[in-house]
Amino acid sequence: MEALKEIEVVRPQAAEKLAEETLRGEVDAVVAFHQGDVRAAITTLLLDCHHLRLQLALRDKDLSRGMACERTTSFERR
Repeated sequence: MEALKEIEVVRPQAAEKLAEETLRGEVDAVVAFHQGDVRAAITTLLLDCHHLRLQLALRDKDLSRGMACERTTSFERR
């Protein structure tokens, strides 16, 4: 039973290390794109996040509207 607890503890640490190693190059590229200005890099990434959240919200709204229209259409056909 103790071995399972150790595995559970090690797994998140291993995942964090792998993620850090994988993203290190991407982070370096973003900072380099902004000529080393970390604040500008973070600002750009936050603006990208806001834009993507807006796109998802609009998509969800369209999906909801599409489902509502579908229900109405199928209701009218009966």
